[in-house]
Amino acid sequence: MVFEVSVDMLCEGRKGVTAGGHFFCISTFLHKELEQLKVPDSVLVEAIVDFMNDNSVSYSVYWGSSVSPGHSRVLEVWVNTSEKTRRVFLVISNLDGINEIRVLEPFYFSEVAERILNYGKRLDSYRMTMPFLYKFVVFESFNVFRKLSNIEFQGIISKNNEKYMVAMENEKALLWKVESTGVDLVKKDSIMLMHLNS
Repeated sequence: MVFEVSVDMLCEGRKGVTAGGHFFCISTFLHKELEQLKVPDSVLVEAIVDFMNDNSVSYSVYWGSSVSPGHSRVLEVWVNTSEKTRRVFLVISNLDGINEIRVLEPFYFSEVAERILNYGKRLDSYRMTMPFLYKFVVFESFNVFRKLSNIEFQGIISKNNEKYMVAMENEKALLWKVESTGVDLVKKDSIMLMHLNS
């Protein structure tokens, strides 16, 4: 499964034209992801074009109302133009009922994770998901949480036959079920430690 966008070149996939007049093709897999998130293909492609024209490390646009409060979706997207192929991350987040569509260089993810976790701390829970396990995203999220918080405990816990990586502060906990494709920021009280692994 490849998440891919081709801009202003001959290509295969779902075709369209942006409001700015750019011809594009988008992979079926990426189209289905965007459809579930209620983001039109052309809005994403226009954001990608602006990101590349700006030559910045991160670019955001905002679109409509989000269907999943307290949720971010992280995707690795390959962008093809006539000059080059480029790997970027796409982070679509619900922020106060509006979708933030952020295109970014992979090395800039920690700054985006910081913004997401700071926002998520204000809510009862916040979930970051991926279609595949991007361990880089998981570990950067834990590094950022440790930087933002006064961590009381960090380690691996077990519940039944499942293992979880956990970092806990005074009020919140970051939780990742090992090998899953989601990271959860939850109230500390909602985590029941069955036993600690040594």
